[in-house]
Amino acid sequence: MERINKLKKAIHKTLLDKSSESMTVSEDNPIKVLVVDDDELTRKLIVRLLERNTKAQVTSLSNGIEGLEYIKSHYPDLVILDLMLPGMTGFEILQKMREEELLEKHTKVILVTAKSRPEDVERGFELSADEFISKPFQPQEFIVRIKKVLNKTD
Repeated sequence: MERINKLKKAIHKTLLDKSSESMTVSEDNPIKVLVVDDDELTRKLIVRLLERNTKAQVTSLSNGIEGLEYIKSHYPDLVILDLMLPGMTGFEILQKMREEELLEKHTKVILVTAKSRPEDVERGFELSADEFISKPFQPQEFIVRIKKVLNKTD
């Protein structure tokens, strides 16, 4: 058990060290991106935009619970998260992510949603979302905002 705890601490330290570096998308430093959206067309559009405009490794899921499980086991650099999801809302996922110190420092989160009321935007930023993009979005603006978040250092 002690050995497992030491291993977890070593992984934690490595990921924290990585989080202090600029997350520039390049072939030498591929960014791991998770897209969680229950709308298949939106999910496919986001994946296609990322694949064509970045060197990111992209995974996509349609369910909130699966999304959170993936985040906890794979530690993506960026999560693009819808708010209205089956199983668990995007706000619930973001809250659980932010409760874990590792995810707080390592994983960036962009909320992409049709729920763009001022109170939704405010809540997203209160939960430490890095960006909020309303649907429908312009593909060019979407990519610019994604790259801005990826290249931002804390």
